Amino acid sequence: MPRLSKDQHELLTTTVDRWLKKNYRQPVDLPALAQEIGITRFLLCRLYHERSGKTIRLKQREIRIHHAAKLLASGTGKVGDVARAVGYGSVSHFTKAFLEEKGLLPSLWRSRPRIIALPKTSGNLPPPGLAFVRTIGEVPPELSYVSGHWDPAGVDPAPSARTPKRPAARKKEGNAFVD
Repeated sequence: MPRLSKDQHELLTTTVDRWLKKNYRQPVDLPALAQEIGITRFLLCRLYHERSGKTIRLKQREIRIHHAAKLLASGTGKVGDVARAVGYGSVSHFTKAFLEEKGLLPSLWRSRPRIIALPKTSGNLPPPGLAFVRTIGEVPPELSYVSGHWDPAGVDPAPSARTPKRPAARKKEGNAFVD
């Protein structure tokens, strides 16, 4: 059994990742991929798992679901069409894989709110209140939908109900509102 150096491990992992990203729609042909690299498929699977912490098939699922999430976020096409576009033959298998990867059903992923655009700012100031947004198109988990508008998570939408009332102004002479 050949021992691979750290550089060879990284090369193997990047080669497999590049191949999976390029061919994510097709089923993984482990013998052909292993032959292309020059090792057995069993050694390929073991070395890839040791280096990346994932199996090759799990990495392929991750890449497929990533592309499916982009297609669903655009709002075009049915869930079945998206499933076939990313290489799944069965909608139920796609739905199960999507749920495991993203934590939501594909239909809910498509209908979830997204940030459409950021407000314009003057100069080189960051957009007001949106400095924590990581990517355009996805609502950050720090936000929650409360009473028809977006509020930061954990903030009570009606804080005035708990704030103490200000004492009423004392009626004194000279006060314009005194009868």
